[in-house]
This record gives sequence, structure tokens and C-alpha cells, in this order.
Amino acid sequence: MRLFKIISSISITFLLIFFYFVVSIDVQNAQSMEPKEVLGRKIYIQSGCFVCHGEHRLGKSASPLIPQFIGRFRYGKLKNIIAKGLFPIPMPAFKQLSGKNLSALITYLRKRKPSSQLGWTEKDIKNSLIKYVNYNTNSIIPDSNIKPVNVKNLIAVVEGGTGKAWIMKGTKILNKFNFGNIHGGLKYSPSGRYLYLPSNTGYVGKYDFYRGKIVYKVRACRYLRNISLSEGGKYVLAACRLPKEIVVLNSNNLKPEKIIPLKHGISVIYGLFGNNKAVFSFMHKPYIGILNTDTFNLSYYKIPVPFQDFFVDPLDEYAVGGSFNKGELYVFSLKAKKIIWRHSSNGIAHPAGAGFWFHKGRFYFALTSLNAPYVSVWRMYNWKFIKNVYTGGAGFFVKTNPYTEYLWVDNSSDADVLINKYNFRTKKLIIKNSGLVIHTQFSGSEKLAYISLYGTDGELAVVNVNSLKVIKTIPADDVIGKYNYVNYQRMNDAALLGEEVYFTYCWGCHNPTLRSIGPSFAYIASHLNDFGIKEQLKDPEAYSKKLGYKYNAMPKFNLHRNEIKTLIAFIKDSGNRNFWRHGN
Repeated sequence: MRLFKIISSISITFLLIFFYFVVSIDVQNAQSMEPKEVLGRKIYIQSGCFVCHGEHRLGKSASPLIPQFIGRFRYGKLKNIIAKGLFPIPMPAFKQLSGKNLSALITYLRKRKPSSQLGWTEKDIKNSLIKYVNYNTNSIIPDSNIKPVNVKNLIAVVEGGTGKAWIMKGTKILNKFNFGNIHGGLKYSPSGRYLYLPSNTGYVGKYDFYRGKIVYKVRACRYLRNISLSEGGKYVLAACRLPKEIVVLNSNNLKPEKIIPLKHGISVIYGLFGNNKAVFSFMHKPYIGILNTDTFNLSYYKIPVPFQDFFVDPLDEYAVGGSFNKGELYVFSLKAKKIIWRHSSNGIAHPAGAGFWFHKGRFYFALTSLNAPYVSVWRMYNWKFIKNVYTGGAGFFVKTNPYTEYLWVDNSSDADVLINKYNFRTKKLIIKNSGLVIHTQFSGSEKLAYISLYGTDGELAVVNVNSLKVIKTIPADDVIGKYNYVNYQRMNDAALLGEEVYFTYCWGCHNPTLRSIGPSFAYIASHLNDFGIKEQLKDPEAYSKKLGYKYNAMPKFNLHRNEIKTLIAFIKDSGNRNFWRHGN
């Protein structure tokens, strides 16, 4: 039950339990002479299936229940899923259904929908596009009236129970607005000015922080897995399950640029920030797909198992993932286009919830298990399993940042488990003695942690990262996720690791934005290109002479390539980070 609760943070399936226990019907005594499909439809509604799967089985907070999605399951398998639930998908057990009623329900679920109800054409997308105007006038606010805001320390909060998104700073809610069946995976534009919001039912919205409202909204498809941005933020890439395709939207106005049909149901897509590529996988077919976001050409590469869940490493060199049906973790090289490492995992790992850090010349990541009370710790790049850390319960997310010594982990309880990143000792952070704690996120300054106490009568807790004291709790209905530009942005992952490299080697002589013994990183970034920074880090004695200096004061650290790459990312980003350690 603990595990079911934490997984349900991604959807609103607690409502299913409500219908299961509260709706007082006796489906076993349904009219015996009703046609199977009619009876199946009645059971579908009475049992509450429509709450998550939609009134017409086309998906809502959970996936569609139509032959295109469940056709691979034989009758016995479907019967077992309905009776016992489906892990790790948040599908509860419906033990009260049996015999004729269960058979009727499966008959109804297998009923094919007319193609007109399943397709979603480019014309449909264009017709659904809405350009929002100012509420008090009939035109977009003139640019001269827009006042830039510092978005780096703002937090976007998804309140799944109400279908609302919040915009917060510190402990203050600045704005709330509706967005239907909104789910996790909000994405910031590279500049941070815009926030792109997805919904399960295929809608994509564009929120402008300067105007404080949604400026565009479009329905990309009927059922959506996730969205990502292409290099430079030129396109919004919508991974659609119904129909099976990738919809490429212009990030400026959300107009469709390209519809790319797929043969199989997509799992998730990630745009790569270092080049014009995006990588994706399928839910049930063992292939990695790579999309060229300039030409829109596709390439496919065979892998041992479907990557139903994966992450792309902070340097955009590897896809790390696995299958819910096999307890192994695989590393796919995006350069070699093949699996280069695999290892058995403890239970079913959740790669999309990984946390990354650097310590003593090594890069690490940690994963929760969806069905075991452990967090697994792994070495990255020179790949190696390190150990399992007992947490007392199955979890979903691992979160950390350069200014905390801990991995912040949920474990299906009323507390976060704090795992020391350096010695792996644990302690608990109890927000209150009740509720289900999930998903930690940090402010851009990294002084505050935002933690969800999940439930219809739940709360959002704001915690001081250093003192571990709760500053404020805010009533909330099923807070699913929180998103910050600095700490939730794939293009910043390398720089965050580079900041930890900086604390290891550079902090004694360099400040990110102010001159110290040596020049600031912001100054270095404005005077040297990537090649120059790399050469200075590799051989400071030789390169300082090329720069015209008579003497060199910088020691040679013999950094390896990934330390250099992440440190360059942090140096380049330092000119934009003078906001990081100021305010909340």
C-alpha cells in the first residue's frame, strides 16, 4: 500500500479507491441478460475506471484503455491485471469484479474505437491553437510595458488535485492558474522567461513569467507522455501515445512544424542540449530512437530490453535505463550507438528520478527502487555499482544540489530520508507525523527545499536546507511536482556537477562572479572560449604564456576529461549565476 501511494503521486488514482469503497453498487448482481458491451460499459463507469482512464477510454490521468494500448494482452492477462492491479503503474486491484461482469468489462475494453475518435491531424492541432490576449484589453501587452523578473528563484508547482499550477517565490504564492489534466515534466525555455506545461490529454501551454499568464495553448494529440525542448529551445517536442507520433511545435507560438509518425508507443523523449538531437525509447519495443531536430530524420538502434524509464547523463553522452520487467540497469552510448555496460539492480529502479553528484574525482548517481526499500548508488562514466542504502521503504525520487551534503529521498512514509553523499549514513526529516512525503525540489539559491505532503488534504512544506527546519506549510491538493529553473533543467546538470568540481579544486583562488586571488569565473568566461578554458585547465603553465603572462600562479591539477567538461560548463554559466546565492 505504501508503494501504491507513492507511485500515485504521478496521477490522481486515489479517486479510484474512493469509487472502489464508496460507490455502493453490486456489480455482481448486474442484469444478467444485458449485452456484454453494454454491461461492460456500465461496470466501467460504476467501478470508477473513467476517473483516470476517461469517460470514453481515451485516457485522462492514466493511459487509454483501447485495443491499440491493451491489444497485446490476452484475456487471462487482462483478468489478472484488473483483479490484482498492475505494478508499477498506479492501477489498484478490483477484486470485487469476477465471472460474467469481469468478462463483460474486458469485452468492452477490447471494443475498437472508430478511427475518427483516435486520430489527431495537423489541422486539428492548428484549430486547437489559442493565442491568449490581455484580459483588460484586446491585444497582447506591448513589450515596452513588460517588466522582466528574476525567474531563477521562482518555483513552479503542480497541484494535480485541482489541475492548477502555482508560481512561488520563497514561501509566497505569486500566481495560480488552471491547466486541466496537468502532470509533471514542466520545461523552462533556455532564457528562463517561458515555462512549457503538458497535460495527459495532449495539451501544451506556454506561460510567460514576465506577463504572468499563459500566452499560448495547443492540443498536440489526444494522449501525451512528456515534452522536451530541442537544442537552443527552438522546438517543443511532444511525445504522443495517441496517435503514436512525435509532434514538433514551434516554441514561439506553438504552431505545429512537423508530425513524425511512429510504429510503436513512445515511452519518453529528451532533447540533447549539446547538439541537434533528441533521444527517445518505446514502452514495449527494445529500441532507442534518435531524432535529428534539424532534418527530422529518425535512426533506431536495437537494445536488449525496452527502456520504459531512462535518463540522459549530464554530459549528454549516455542513456541509462531499463525495463520494469527485468531487474537490470543498462548504459547505452549515444556515440557508439550500443549498450556498453549492464548490471543487475535491486528491484525495479527508477532512472528518471536519479540524483547526481561529484566527490573526490568521481561522478555518482543514485536511484530509488519502485518495489524495494533501498536507494542504489552507482559510479558514473567509469560505470560501477557501489552499494544499496537501506531507506525503510520503496521510493520515487532522489534530489540533491552542490550546497547540501545529503541525498533527499522519499520512501513511502511521512519523512524524507537524508543520505549523506560521502559516507552514506542516513537520518530522517519528519515534516509532520502524518501524510505521505514525496518529491523534494530546491530554490535557485539552494537555501530552501520544497517538499510535498501528498493527499487531497495535503500540504506543501518549505524547509530551510541548512537547519532542516520547516519554515512554512501551505495547504494543497495532491502536489505532484515542483520545478526550478536552476535545479530542474537538463542543460544545467553539467554546470551543477561543475560547481562541485569547483569546490574541490578552485574555490580557494576563484569566485564565480567576484575577483579573488584569481579572476572571477564570469570574467574568464567573457575572455576565453571553450578551447582556451580547456587548455588553461589542462596545462596552466604553458597556456598562461600563450596568453602573454610572464608568470603562472595556477597549479596543475591533472583533471580528467569529465572534470574539465563539467567545470567549463560551470565557468561559462557563472556570468549568469550572480543570482544564485542571493535571496530565496
